[in-house]
Amino acid sequence: MLAALALTASACSPDSPEPVIRLVSTRVDVPETSRQSCLSLMSVLPEDGGLSEEEVTNKWGQDRVAVKVCDSRRAGAVASVDNANAAAEAATGEKSD
Repeated sequence: MLAALALTASACSPDSPEPVIRLVSTRVDVPETSRQSCLSLMSVLPEDGGLSEEEVTNKWGQDRVAVKVCDSRRAGAVASVDNANAAAEAATGEKSD
């Protein structure tokens, strides 16, 4: 037991160098498709116009909700990546492509 204690004490020598920690920022790219609007989620209406007033109202409401939610999520994701890249550039002093 005394030998184990001596071994532990020698491992904690004050002459040991401090560990080196290196932080590396990595640029994140957003696909161009993520920067596009979500309007493609809109309902496709029949060409013959065979929808009742209630069906038109329901589809319109569903479309509005889908586009607003999609655009909000997409914009948040793009802003997060853009902000992370800007912070990385500020930290390193380098402008990324």
